[in-house]
Amino acid sequence: MTRDGAFILLEGPEGGGKTTVALRLLSEFKRRGLTCLSVREPGGTPVGEKIRRALLEPDSGDLAPETETLLFYAARAQLI
Repeated sequence: MTRDGAFILLEGPEGGGKTTVALRLLSEFKRRGLTCLSVREPGGTPVGEKIRRALLEPDSGDLAPETETLLFYAARAQLI
């Protein structure tokens, strides 16, 4: 049986160590000669990173829940 690839998703709270784990996994996979692509949401593309900043920066003010949801969807659409 051959594998064409795998999709690994890391979830957890802010400050829970997701980035640390992701970087260690990426490093290990590359050490083993695997081709890897690492992305994050929101983000992962130039437009997605701008959306991420808008969502996270305090000077964006209080975003309506609907606005926040649509921004997350926009970042995901750009990533896909």
